[in-house]
Amino acid sequence: MEINQFETKDLYLSAYLKAKGLSLADTRRDGSRVFFIFEDKEKAENLLKEFFNGGRVSVSLFVKAISDLKTLIHMR
Repeated sequence: MEINQFETKDLYLSAYLKAKGLSLADTRRDGSRVFFIFEDKEKAENLLKEFFNGGRVSVSLFVKAISDLKTLIHMR
């Protein structure tokens, strides 16, 4: 069974994915690193390309996503 999830440790990429509406499935800690796990690997990979090619997102959604993800980091 193939897992349809996308995992990254990049906070800003994760905030971008979250701001673009991708569902955060879980987080995973490996030592001091926190990995963000998103649903829909294919959509995440398309948004990854968009992110690194100057993709745009609402500033307020991006800031809120960063805040939410930082809260998750410090909870774990």
